[in-house]
Amino acid sequence: MNASLKAADNQVAHLDESILLPQLGCPAGEVGVAVGDMLERSNLAVIDTAFDLLDLHAHERILEIGLGNGGHIASVLDQAAGLFFTGVDLSPTMIAEARRRNASFVRDGRVWLETADAMSLPFPSGAFDKAIAINTTYFWSGLISGLEETHRVLRPGGVLVIAAITPEAAVEMPFARYGFTVDNAAALEAACVAAGFNQIGITRYVEPVLDPPQEFGPREFYLLMACAG
Repeated sequence: MNASLKAADNQVAHLDESILLPQLGCPAGEVGVAVGDMLERSNLAVIDTAFDLLDLHAHERILEIGLGNGGHIASVLDQAAGLFFTGVDLSPTMIAEARRRNASFVRDGRVWLETADAMSLPFPSGAFDKAIAINTTYFWSGLISGLEETHRVLRPGGVLVIAAITPEAAVEMPFARYGFTVDNAAALEAACVAAGFNQIGITRYVEPVLDPPQEFGPREFYLLMACAG
């Protein structure tokens, strides 16, 4: 673990649950920066796995909904030539951090980062080839509405990948009372169908044991892939 991420974990570890957990959906201020760094480390495996499933190809236009601090953007851009990455997040703090960490890509026009809500994406219809949302659907005010917006900004045949913790894994964790909505596989699939997606597939993924080990053990996630009809 690098020194900055270890320091972030140490800072977050001393926060009261009532302060930490509400920050997960929209990190803010200095505490939010530390939370973003902690989330970058703790979610690295599922982020990499979800982007592998997205299967990026040269010159594709990618949208990530809820990108956090953007620490993974460089590795995403390395996956294929000429990729254009757009990221949105509810948190102005996270967008500022992502811009700082990816300043050269922003200057070169390869990355565009903007504060925005999944319910109202500020992009024209059909603007993207692929979209991804990792550990963010819990905070959407409406799952179907967010998926409809995502469908709108994808080109016909565009691909969506969602990574979301399973209800069984979430039971062990204390965040449910802080505004998280954890959907089961049937609800995720039904919402995708209602939003106009097809060819929907859902698999389960268990993250590896981290160093140091996770407090709640390796988490299990759904990995959902769907096509815009």
